[in-house]
Amino acid sequence: MLKCVLEEFLQIDGVNTAALIATDGFLIDYVGSEPADKDALAALGSCAMQFFSRTGIALDLGPVRQSVLEYGEGTVIFTQIGNEEILAVITGTDSPLGRLAYILPKITTRVAALI
Repeated sequence: MLKCVLEEFLQIDGVNTAALIATDGFLIDYVGSEPADKDALAALGSCAMQFFSRTGIALDLGPVRQSVLEYGEGTVIFTQIGNEEILAVITGTDSPLGRLAYILPKITTRVAALI
């Protein structure tokens, strides 16, 4: 069932991969193109979200909810789901980020309900 919900991200133009990551840095599941280094995606996603949460707390903004990292060849969006999981969505350069920002919370809610 989780894979079915994650696969909804692949219906968005430009989305290559959707992955569910544990906050302790382990990959739970993914759909789409296999990341070049799945373990690195999980570990770095977990570390990045911890770092950005600490930054937000230090600035009295609260913990991070979402982090968007734009690169020359695409974008990685990390979204905190509950206390134990992080959703990672990897896109190419042709992904409409505005549409993804609109759809992401809707699908994320359903992912959270499944875990």
